Amino acid sequence: MRTRGSRIGGFIVGLMSVATLWVGGGVQHPARAVTPPRPRNVILMIGDGMGPQQVDLARRLAPGRVLAMDRLDSAPGQMTTDDVYGGVTDSAASATAMATGRKTINGAMSVDAAGQPLETVWDRAETHGKATGIVSSVFLIDATPGVWAAHTADRYNYADIATQQALGLGTWEGRLDGVEVLLGAGAAYYKPQGANGTGGLNLIDALIDRGYEYVRKAADLNRAAAPADRLLGFFGGTAMTYVLDRPLKKGLTEPTLAEMTAKAIEIVSRDPEGFFLVVEGGAIDWTAHKADVAGTLHEVIAFDEAIAVASRFAADNGETLLIVTADHETGGLELGPNPNLPFIAGVRATVDVIWRAIEGGATIDTAMQAYAGIGGAWPALTAQERESIRSCGDPLGVADVLNARAGVAWGWSGCEGAHHTGTKVPVFATGPGAEQFDGSDLDNTDIGNLLFVAVSPD
Repeated sequence: MRTRGSRIGGFIVGLMSVATLWVGGGVQHPARAVTPPRPRNVILMIGDGMGPQQVDLARRLAPGRVLAMDRLDSAPGQMTTDDVYGGVTDSAASATAMATGRKTINGAMSVDAAGQPLETVWDRAETHGKATGIVSSVFLIDATPGVWAAHTADRYNYADIATQQALGLGTWEGRLDGVEVLLGAGAAYYKPQGANGTGGLNLIDALIDRGYEYVRKAADLNRAAAPADRLLGFFGGTAMTYVLDRPLKKGLTEPTLAEMTAKAIEIVSRDPEGFFLVVEGGAIDWTAHKADVAGTLHEVIAFDEAIAVASRFAADNGETLLIVTADHETGGLELGPNPNLPFIAGVRATVDVIWRAIEGGATIDTAMQAYAGIGGAWPALTAQERESIRSCGDPLGVADVLNARAGVAWGWSGCEGAHHTGTKVPVFATGPGAEQFDGSDLDNTDIGNLLFVAVSPD
């Protein structure tokens, strides 16, 4: 068993069967009653921006038409995601609620509305000697993967987030170690030239000096032994390549989210005290912000493939609680009564790739035929559709045309990007204590309070 630094200061979240949580003048949320059993391991999987309609679309078009997340739970719950004032949340506030059991303001990461640090489930797991890991398809210091090990009033304080995540230093006192397994995108933010800089410190070099094995390619990840039980992997740029675009990228060396999940479980499961692992399907949110129906579909399916990996481990292990949920819904997706599923399934690239082809000199008709079959398998573009794409002058115009052809709608259209909504998001769970996540009355703070119990010893 490894020795952890003791906690000093900070707010320790109460786990009360009858209580009320309140922060900085916001709305009140009664705490959910929590009871054992406690698992040895906990895996929390967050589909960033994944609402019920995104899941339903994946159900209709996933291979075999059955999702791994649906197999987890015969009585899945729903979760409200509002911020401390009852408004539509951003990722920082909602992920903070799941990480701490407390509401906060948008933009804040694991601090309360007054900026005071809150204990996170990750802090608690580290205190009890558990191995920890964070995996994401986007940059690791983004809000949802960042809240677990970092405490800051500004989600864009990237240097501080990266330093706390890597070294366990910063606002929360008493921590000696960072996260044992870090796999995702965003290597630049761990270097001195990254956004905000890192005070001249190359965090990658610092972690290598601490015994982390560092990998940059899928093949290296597959071979990684991590003899010190510490693994660092950065792939792609700010985000990893979108799933739909992977076949178009020759020589791609990035692993899949499922492969990163499998390796992370392999490493953290060595700890005799158990582990706490967070896996984020971060690009679901990114594609949904652009109202990219096909891109979002493929990100949800890839996230579900990672869920299948975790589910097999949990079933074999018998001591692992696996929870699957979202931080919020993005885009206000509505499939409508009769979506054109064959059309959606036939789109071969994200709206970003299609627009870049147009910017690179391809005609609108050529690009839309090459990547969406319009003018080939499907009727050619109308003059109005062509002008809609041209007048927007960005990927959102492409998305608008594709959505109309697909028979789906988002809460925003035209040249405006899609935003977060207050739609309830699904919650699936399996393993010891999973029944406490069932039902339709969950709040995101309930996830945090239940997780605190799950990672604490009896």
